[in-house]
Amino acid sequence: MNITNLNTDGILRISLMGGQARAFLVDSTQMVEKARKTHNLSRTATAALGRTLTAACVLGNMLKGDDESVTCRIDGNGPMGFVMAVAKNDGCVKGFVAHPEVDPPRRGEKLDVGGAVGHEGLLTVIKDMRMRDPYVGQVNLVSGEIAEDFAMYFTSSEQTPSLVSLGVLVGDTVEAAGGLVIQLMPGATEVAIKSIELSTGMFMDISKTIKEDHLDGAVTQLLLHLEPEILERKPIAYKCDCSRERVERALISLGAKELQGMIDEQHGAKVDCHFCNTRRVFSESDLIQLRDAALASAARRSELNVTEE
Repeated sequence: MNITNLNTDGILRISLMGGQARAFLVDSTQMVEKARKTHNLSRTATAALGRTLTAACVLGNMLKGDDESVTCRIDGNGPMGFVMAVAKNDGCVKGFVAHPEVDPPRRGEKLDVGGAVGHEGLLTVIKDMRMRDPYVGQVNLVSGEIAEDFAMYFTSSEQTPSLVSLGVLVGDTVEAAGGLVIQLMPGATEVAIKSIELSTGMFMDISKTIKEDHLDGAVTQLLLHLEPEILERKPIAYKCDCSRERVERALISLGAKELQGMIDEQHGAKVDCHFCNTRRVFSESDLIQLRDAALASAARRSELNVTEE
């Protein structure tokens, strides 16, 4: 076991039973803790967003290119409103919830994530693979507990029978968070299918396993009987890729007329990023420069159109 990896977030891509199934095992403890602190999340909101971030991390790992991304949005009928997470293949994940303060009473010893998210609604997955149109998959929520909802997404939208376990153990801070996704591959034998089905009970308390064993120990604890072969190990982190330059480009894309209205009415602008809670302030002179850039961009497009005609 590599001791340096014991307390580091990461995702493992694992082949099972000679390639008859595959698994994605995630330790997202530090990632979810950063999200909790960034958004001042309640315990239930921490669990809801943490589970969604972990699932998005797995979907991001399935992408081919570092410039591709996947957006997961859960729109339930509960008081928390929507939950959103965005992930890339490079291991960067970000997200937020509409109402981070929502924290309903526990159901026994468990946080009531389903009650906060809502038992009815939609899970939407949007994959931006830098093609003309993004892939969009959508399923009805099964329970709002998130793991079951992503299992339904994989099975229904991607036609890949999947076992999904997601968990967040949270007290004053996030003590452990992680996930396990096991998917059957085409041609899996009945013996392989049965082996996974009989193991389901072992996978349910994934956050406890991650807390006690971390990634490498969890492979042994959960998957040893399924002949695991680790194919890839990748670090993951909660990281927002916003920047002032990107916000400037977005403002320019609004056009000169919209920017002039902001200059005349507001004499400046404040732009907030919902993913990292960073506020960027643009003075009136900043907006004038951006307006001029928008005018210049429009002029170049006009000249190009005339030349092509």
